[in-house]
Amino acid sequence: MSVIESVKTYLGAQPANDIRAVLHGDHEEILSLARDMAEARTADKRMSYFGALKPLLTAHARAEEKVVYVPMTKAKGEASRDLANEGFVEHSLVDVLMERMGKPDVAGSDGWKAHATVLKELLEHHIKEEEGEIFSALQKQFSDQQREAMAVNFAAEKERLTKAMRPPREPQQG
Repeated sequence: MSVIESVKTYLGAQPANDIRAVLHGDHEEILSLARDMAEARTADKRMSYFGALKPLLTAHARAEEKVVYVPMTKAKGEASRDLANEGFVEHSLVDVLMERMGKPDVAGSDGWKAHATVLKELLEHHIKEEEGEIFSALQKQFSDQQREAMAVNFAAEKERLTKAMRPPREPQQG
């Protein structure tokens, strides 16, 4: 990778149709919700932010695993495989934490805010690492066309997952 490409990756200056730019956009939204949730002063507000964050984060993580991490585990270079496997582990930790936060006995507890803070910090760490090391590996291991295809596939998979998580609409009474 050239010095210019390294700087572009570091600064987050990718074309809009590159998987890194698409992931970055999601990361910004996820971090905003996580920070708002952790800083909210009332339980109702925290739960409202959590309700918005959970489906977004879940769809993002599953789509990212399928479209980015799986191909990275098959790429040349042990570093790419290690980074992808670490990403899988960090996603599973987020899943466990969100599952706990959604349980009624935790949701109404004084410890819920602590859970929200830990989730926010875990996400900040994960995203910082991903946008540095994983984005760099994507630049090195995959062509522009492959990263563009990843972006298209990620958007489609995230949309499919988002639709699958929506509760079914009740039939309209006529």
